[in-house]
Amino acid sequence: MKEKIVIIGGGPAGLFCAYQLLIRNYSVDLYDQMSGVGKKFLVAGNGGLNLTHSEELSKFSAKYGKDQEFFKELLQEFSPQQLRDWCQEIDVPTFVGTSGRVFPEKLNAAEILLNWTKKLSSFPAYKLFLKHRLENITEERELIFSNGLSIKPDKVIFALGGASWEKTGSDGFWAQLFSRLGVKLEPFLPMNCGFERDWSEPFKSKVNYHPLKNISIQFGEQKVRGEAMLTPFGIEGGAVYAISNQIRNTIMKKGKASIFLDLKPDLSLEEVIVKLKQQKSKDSLKNQLRKGLGLDSGSIMTIRELSAPEKLRDVEYLASQIKRLELELSAVRPLSEAISTSGGVSFSALDSHLQILDLPGYYIAGEMLDFEAPTGGYLLQGCFSSAWRIVQGIDAGS
Repeated sequence: MKEKIVIIGGGPAGLFCAYQLLIRNYSVDLYDQMSGVGKKFLVAGNGGLNLTHSEELSKFSAKYGKDQEFFKELLQEFSPQQLRDWCQEIDVPTFVGTSGRVFPEKLNAAEILLNWTKKLSSFPAYKLFLKHRLENITEERELIFSNGLSIKPDKVIFALGGASWEKTGSDGFWAQLFSRLGVKLEPFLPMNCGFERDWSEPFKSKVNYHPLKNISIQFGEQKVRGEAMLTPFGIEGGAVYAISNQIRNTIMKKGKASIFLDLKPDLSLEEVIVKLKQQKSKDSLKNQLRKGLGLDSGSIMTIRELSAPEKLRDVEYLASQIKRLELELSAVRPLSEAISTSGGVSFSALDSHLQILDLPGYYIAGEMLDFEAPTGGYLLQGCFSSAWRIVQGIDAGS
């Protein structure tokens, strides 16, 4: 049996580190503050668990923005295909959807987590300590928990998540502990988040979380195809999340940002004009848009909300609104609502194996790291790949 490694945090990164260390004959003690592990993993999987993406690695790594070169290295070491192979190890076969995203074939998040934890529990060298909240790290490198327990391990992997979805235990409390130890941190910011728009009261009363399906959203040079959700406060959803960091940064700098919705991305402007001209002039605008273009009530309400009403009978103007509907956003939704967060431990404070330079033996995994990734499998893959890098470093004796 090799040495004991302590892991603080039972999310995907921590649990994956535990598994990889155990199969390499290490002893693992894992501590989590909640009553069970994987709380955020379970919540995230409610709408369908997107594990990773099948696109080629250069496109995949580009999703990590400023850190894409580093994540390209990580993805070459532990790729989406390797993640799928590992899922098979814990009896979770996967498939590639039409969008290129990778999903489990049959099991939901709870069943996957059950398989995973059963595998871990089968190792005699694995111990799990629940309801152990890390409260302090002393200058003498003692880890002190809320129940009074104090430990002083030689090697610790911290996998405590970001600062969103506090109810799952991901509350960012750890940041103040590392700040006191002199570790360089970047401030937390919302990522994969919604944005605010001051809708009219009639629109706000009707919209009530209405989906906009099969649209595209443009912001600057970026254009994303997908879905969005109209909310009483503004807009959110997958297509928004993919460019949320850029929208957020513009709002923080300028106080506002405009995105442009294409409600019929499969049709050109000219084709939309032709279809509108084919409609009966006596029909209501709603019927013309519904019959001619297949637009649903939410899309039609949004066109009315964001257009000059006196110009909507002008076919060219109406077509241009359908293809490029400007939506001005005024604020970012709160950090607590974000799916993930930017900020955390700066890569400049870490060595190549994600070990804190000034605190040898302390490793940082997953969302504690200062990186940004959209939903669609990129965030989760980043957590797994960072965990893999840490385990390789420990096993190599770094």
